[in-house]
Amino acid sequence: MEDFGFDVRVAWRRDDPTIIADAIALWAREGLLPDGVDPAERARELVVAVYRQGELAALSTAALDRIDFLRARFAILRSATATAFRRARAQYAVSAASREALRDWSLAHPEEKLAGTISFVERGQWGEAERRPVWPRPGMELAGYDQHGRQIRVHWFDHFRFDSPDGRPPVPVPAVPPELLLDVELRLAWRLGDPRIEADASAFWTRLGLLPAGVNPADRANDIVLAVYKGDRMVAVTTAELGILPQVRARLAMIRGAVDPEFRRSHIGAVMLARARAMLEAWSAENPDERVAGLGAIVESRELGPRARQPYAPLSRFGLIGFTPDGRQIRVSWFQDFRLD
Repeated sequence: MEDFGFDVRVAWRRDDPTIIADAIALWAREGLLPDGVDPAERARELVVAVYRQGELAALSTAALDRIDFLRARFAILRSATATAFRRARAQYAVSAASREALRDWSLAHPEEKLAGTISFVERGQWGEAERRPVWPRPGMELAGYDQHGRQIRVHWFDHFRFDSPDGRPPVPVPAVPPELLLDVELRLAWRLGDPRIEADASAFWTRLGLLPAGVNPADRANDIVLAVYKGDRMVAVTTAELGILPQVRARLAMIRGAVDPEFRRSHIGAVMLARARAMLEAWSAENPDERVAGLGAIVESRELGPRARQPYAPLSRFGLIGFTPDGRQIRVSWFQDFRLD
């Protein structure tokens, strides 16, 4: 646990009288609690307190509640920092420690079904950090905005899985490294206009009946990111369409992938996605005027199989940010170096 030079004390469900008294004093001194909030009741929700030389510098509280648009139960984090420590990284210390404390508690109490932590960030609260869609140290990613314009930041616990519709126990999700050697060739195609790849992709989609009615294969071929071949045969292809995803107010490469049914147990899809992501991230960095913030995907649960129950995929860094009205998952994988407007 990174402490940033502070004494970090976990308070979640411990009713520590010293921390409670210090927290109530800090809230009163800084005028931080809204009207009508009982300090003693809020103190029951304390998660972490950080001290320096015996003085309380910052603290966090959490309320557990279901977040409907994510269809899961979260710890809704709030934090407060003493004025004297607002430039001393106390906020970072309390955020990182809160995430770890709640994760450990969730692991120890699986019956609570706690999926992760969520914060609603007021504009100007984190300064320049608000332009970063991914906060590596607090481990929170942008999932959208609320009706007040606040950023919604989410961190999914690695161990959390959605309940299986048929009640079966969790299935382990294999981690497939991008460098996995396969007896196939990956050919980059993004913005290259390669006539061979485009013709093969059109034939591939037509043969498998993958395109919706009214979609011209030649038009879709303009969006090819990469193709996978076994010998002269195309066995998988990835495309991306650039567009604004309103939920996160950012331009994303909305990615689609298709794998020949004969090869769907070969990990080709996982390797293809990892390579496509790396290529598009590099292209985005080289073309900053395009303002492409990451990858987006709208997927059927059946397309992910057991992985649909895992809300965050470490290999591709695709995190669940919600569902479409018809129940499909919306996932985003942010580029690490991108900055929001």
